[in-house]
Amino acid sequence: MTNMYIRCFSGFRGTGCRQLRMASGSMPTCLRRSSFSTFSPSNSSVVESRTGPAQIPVDFIFSDKERDHLKSSLLKVTDSPYSAYPRFEEQIDHLLATGAVADRFQKLCETKRGIDSYHDPYFLIKNCPIDDNLPHLSFQTPVADKRTLKKTFVSEGFLLLYAKLMRQEPIGYLNFNDGDIFHDVHPMQRMAKTQSQKGLDTVRFHKDLPNHFVRPDWVNLLGLRADPANRILTCFVNNKDLLASLPAETKTVLRQEAFHTPYDEMTVSSGNKKLGDAPSHRVLGGGATEYEIRFFEGRTVGLTDRARRAVDDVVAALHRLKRPLLILRGDFIGLANNECLHNKEVVRIGNADAQRSRWLMKTVNVRSLGDHGRHMVEGQVRTVNG
Repeated sequence: MTNMYIRCFSGFRGTGCRQLRMASGSMPTCLRRSSFSTFSPSNSSVVESRTGPAQIPVDFIFSDKERDHLKSSLLKVTDSPYSAYPRFEEQIDHLLATGAVADRFQKLCETKRGIDSYHDPYFLIKNCPIDDNLPHLSFQTPVADKRTLKKTFVSEGFLLLYAKLMRQEPIGYLNFNDGDIFHDVHPMQRMAKTQSQKGLDTVRFHKDLPNHFVRPDWVNLLGLRADPANRILTCFVNNKDLLASLPAETKTVLRQEAFHTPYDEMTVSSGNKKLGDAPSHRVLGGGATEYEIRFFEGRTVGLTDRARRAVDDVVAALHRLKRPLLILRGDFIGLANNECLHNKEVVRIGNADAQRSRWLMKTVNVRSLGDHGRHMVEGQVRTVNG
């Protein structure tokens, strides 16, 4: 069994650190919600971490044995989620029913479901199963290439297994890759300069689909291809921390319908469904929760002087509070979309070719399909008509 060397910090409660040598998968209590750096001889990538409150703690690490067992089960899934999603889902349901998933992971998912996501909006997992032979996706047509070239569905299967264990319902959007459930954070030449999942450079702080009529409750990201020579971070800010940092006057203004965020660039670039102009909205509350923040840095604008000053306050606080994460191959983070904001921050590029092929797989999920039934494509239960 592969040995892992883990520098364990006492997290937010204590001081000092100690060096541990442990068998992969045997995680002591002090590591279950701690910030740390890991090195595994089976993985040439070193995940850099900082101590202190800025680091998102790791919830779970699959042992190599657990990862490989689950991957071998997922390799038996033969139906493509892009052309036969119902049959693909049936195969995933069968795997769940036959014990393919490690018991300790299932138990942790059960525990995490009961945690208030306002206080803890993240689920960070490492050493997840992904496909051994990932195809190269061109910069010009990555979505079409994936549908044609990807012959195994380990990554998609893991994302759906996780959603089911967490009681989440994945959805697609007609204007996003023609309704595919599994999205790609992968640059695309035609949209390289956009603030979207197909952008090449920094994508500023946002909640996913902040002004869409179907806003996901969760966003889940799985690292498939990322070169450590490129420091491309995903940064996060909890709503709780953001609101605590803002003056009362600013929060009062944010609760007014004095803001406008245009529909996202993926939505408006598609010819499938024209949505017209997005309505004005509140930034704070008035949606899924009273602390929901509907905001996209650089795209959300204030319609009054006070609202514009409030936008400036939010942006300043986001960059002051951001918590960075370097997502590499096999890393997964699930985030509660109504309880935090995130970005993609390009800090340093050491390999420009690898930047164009960086690949995270993504799902956006809701609590209940029935809550959004009136917005679905006729005859579809998971595809939003927009």
